[in-house]
Amino acid sequence: MFSFEYSTTDYQELLENLARAFNVTITDNRIYLPEKVGKGYIQLVLLPAGLQALISNYYINDLYYLKRTKTNSDEYYTLRYDDIMISDKLTLTINDEELNQTETRHTSIYLTSNLFDVSYLGTKGSSIKGINIIFNEEWIAKYLGITNSEEVLSTYLSLKTASYNIEPADSIYRTYFDEILTINTNDLLWLAIMQNRILLLIERFFSRLYEKSRSLTHHVRISKQDITRLIGIESTIINDLTSPPPTIEALASIAAMSTAKLKRIFKDVYGTGIYSYYQKQRMQKAREMLLSGDFSVKEVGLHVGYANLSNFATAFKKEFSVLPSQAKG
Repeated sequence: MFSFEYSTTDYQELLENLARAFNVTITDNRIYLPEKVGKGYIQLVLLPAGLQALISNYYINDLYYLKRTKTNSDEYYTLRYDDIMISDKLTLTINDEELNQTETRHTSIYLTSNLFDVSYLGTKGSSIKGINIIFNEEWIAKYLGITNSEEVLSTYLSLKTASYNIEPADSIYRTYFDEILTINTNDLLWLAIMQNRILLLIERFFSRLYEKSRSLTHHVRISKQDITRLIGIESTIINDLTSPPPTIEALASIAAMSTAKLKRIFKDVYGTGIYSYYQKQRMQKAREMLLSGDFSVKEVGLHVGYANLSNFATAFKKEFSVLPSQAKG
């Protein structure tokens, strides 16, 4: 079993400590896991205005325990994106609250503070992909234009579900993250591209959080179980964009809740109704395909479930104010 604990808020120092624990060297701000522990890497990325990010992309060959212990120093926040393929079980513990994940995949984006303990216990055969970004509230106020940063953060951290996943990772987050992991480091602009995608991920999270905090008239209370079920429902909705999602009744049955409750908490968390969300995701996918330049308008329309290209063009223009042919890369 590999076990590692840390409390530093300096990711350069953290990478150096991990390198010593693994008994490996740091090359270009990256370390590779030794074979007895796993296979893959952890990389430090320095961002504009003093931000730091750690990118993880590795497979574990044994039990793997990683813990960040709380500190009472100046308060820092960590925005964490996790995409973990679980071979048996993943245990995520935040401030003595434990969440056991036994499903095949755990994907989430959430915010924690250095005032909380956070730990992972992963089983052999699991793969861990993720990004941790550390900052303070002054950075949010200065660079994101959110002047009420303290209020926004305190609102988020006071929510019952805040420790876990009040912001499920939707397709846009996943697109940013996938691009971060697949950037070609031989490209002369790779670092600028990576920094851009990380900043887009940060901006999206905090912009959405800010809007939610402004609209809250009471604390949203959604159980951890319901959040987990919502993540499953979101995955079901976008799993196959070539055909309409299941009915609300069928989705409610899958989630083991009433249709009224499902519609209400889905909108609370994702900011829109279930079918509106599905439509936005298929249009987002269509735009990504068109911008790649690898597909014709017809191919894209069929891929997102439109046999009638006229209907596809109308839906696309409604979403993006341009026709599909005008959006091609």
